[in-house]
Amino acid sequence: MLETFDSELKAKRLRNMKRMATGLLLLMAVIYVVSHHYREALPWINYVRAFAEAAMVGAMADWFAVTALFKHPMGIPIPHTAIIPKRKNEIGETLAKFVSENFLTANVLEPKLKRMQVSQRIGNWLSVEDNAKRLTHDAKGFMQWLFSESDTQNLKQFSREHLQHGLREVQITPLIAKVLELLTINNRHQSFVDLLLRAIWKQLQINKHKLRDKIDKESPWWLPSFVDEEIYNKISLQLEQAVLQIGSDENHEARNNFNKALLELIEKLKTDPAMRAKGEEIKNELLKHPSVHAYLGEIWSSVSDYFLKEVNNENSTLRDRLQNTVQSFGQAMLDNDELKGQVDSWVQKAGLYLVSQYSEDMSLVISDTVKSWDPELTSERIELQVGRDLQFIRINGTLVGGFVGLIIYVVSTHLLN
Repeated sequence: MLETFDSELKAKRLRNMKRMATGLLLLMAVIYVVSHHYREALPWINYVRAFAEAAMVGAMADWFAVTALFKHPMGIPIPHTAIIPKRKNEIGETLAKFVSENFLTANVLEPKLKRMQVSQRIGNWLSVEDNAKRLTHDAKGFMQWLFSESDTQNLKQFSREHLQHGLREVQITPLIAKVLELLTINNRHQSFVDLLLRAIWKQLQINKHKLRDKIDKESPWWLPSFVDEEIYNKISLQLEQAVLQIGSDENHEARNNFNKALLELIEKLKTDPAMRAKGEEIKNELLKHPSVHAYLGEIWSSVSDYFLKEVNNENSTLRDRLQNTVQSFGQAMLDNDELKGQVDSWVQKAGLYLVSQYSEDMSLVISDTVKSWDPELTSERIELQVGRDLQFIRINGTLVGGFVGLIIYVVSTHLLN
């Protein structure tokens, strides 16, 4: 809408300037006719006639020159006219070469990139609360479009296929081994052992009556009940003492045996081909299971539902965190000279790399775009952009030609006679 209005305004101004230049030419023609008619009655009017005569010549010459750029004057195919429509492709190639040689070079861009101080500008912009809100709002709009307007069925299929492919590519046993290794660093896994022992202790307390009932059911009918009680107390006490001893003694034999078994398991997971093959078999069976298949397909829906809910909530924690993160990053960039230097270095290297690798492709965009334009439309576009200024050439040519003609008339009349 705005572009159309701008084009219409330029076209109107161009038409007005053409009328003004043509009107000045017609005015000179009228002056010439009138002054020629009264040349004998009013001798001084010959100066006016000389001015008007030369002004018409200048006006016609510049009209021809300006018109010849865009079309054939009066429709006559005079050689070397309609230059822009005829040489559109050459003009595009010349323009592309000019841009490539004078703008898309390392020597030109490197000092400019260094002076830009991109990190400072980014930091200043991001650290302003209103700008952070604006960026967050734009991110909200993008996420709304992505999660509500996109084809969710295709995205479900895409996410399921790529998750499955990614999981198939991951070897499960080395991954498990790596996780277990991380857990065993500095005996971190002992906290899990303690947690497990607490759970066992709690279950012992809750299920004591089940143990008592089991002994009653399994013992012979002739065995006295006090013997059953004694057996129950002994088993229960030994279990509780064993759990307490393992829990209180970091060097308990059971813990050591567990540590040894865990290290052996990690090593097997990393190196044993049979265990690796078994792990891959289990993983592939799980991926084929309908429940896992359906779950992977619903991941996109779960993610989109969560984000849609968050971005549409004015008091969303996600939005607040995103805005705070944007501002914090901007402030950190301003305060951290090392970070600023790193960002500026990245921008410079990226800019120079793009120029070195793709400057020719960038310039080809210009020449190919110009080649794709219709010749007449190209001429109209260029005339719309610069034609108003070219009409001043016609006006100036009229006036300058008139003054030159007047000077020639004065010299020839008074100095050469």
